[in-house]
Amino acid sequence: MRYILWDFDNTLAHRPGLWSQCLADLVNVLYPSQLAVKEHFSPYLSSGFPWHSPELSHHHLVSSDVWWNSLLPLFQQALKKGADINVKDSQLLAQRVRFEYTNPERWEVFSDTHNALETLSNAGWDHIILSNHVPELEALVEALGLAKHFKAIHTSALLGYEKPHANAFSSAVEDIRFNAERIVMVGDSFAADYVGAISAGLEALLVRNTHPDCPNAFPDLAKLTNFLTNPSNIS
Repeated sequence: MRYILWDFDNTLAHRPGLWSQCLADLVNVLYPSQLAVKEHFSPYLSSGFPWHSPELSHHHLVSSDVWWNSLLPLFQQALKKGADINVKDSQLLAQRVRFEYTNPERWEVFSDTHNALETLSNAGWDHIILSNHVPELEALVEALGLAKHFKAIHTSALLGYEKPHANAFSSAVEDIRFNAERIVMVGDSFAADYVGAISAGLEALLVRNTHPDCPNAFPDLAKLTNFLTNPSNIS
């Protein structure tokens, strides 16, 4: 069997504006005249998420509620400073981030995703997601109509490790390593997806991004699919 480990966010789908836009959307509902934009909040979200400290495990975040509650101070601070709103409202909006961020209506599947997954499946590849993401990733993948393509979905929030930590990769391949002819990690992050996978002893390909130290990087999934289905690249 041949497997592809897929990153999710900015590889298969994306939420335009990411976390910063999520906070801006919430502020603009409560304060319609505020005209908040994501740039107001991004300076306050550059640290504090589990994936900002991938060298550390976070098994203490034992459930979805605990995971989200651990981020409430970060969201409250970003909302208060980025939108200059009072403590009460910043606390109220911070509680709403979970629903707003995971709302599938806010997410977009890239136009080349379905075709790439189907073409690669027909070429003999099985698909698994391994993403630094929220606890609700599996439900989000289902809501976006992508779940049918995947044998398993692993989110760092439930694994307790963030890519590029070696244990994130070993956890994802634990059930397949003994029957796998080939395992390839595909993602958009050079550090988390490419370097992390290579360090874990896996193959890796970069997509929707480039890096001078990555010999195989592709601008989109169509070109990546052509590479993986080319007989000269099949081992």
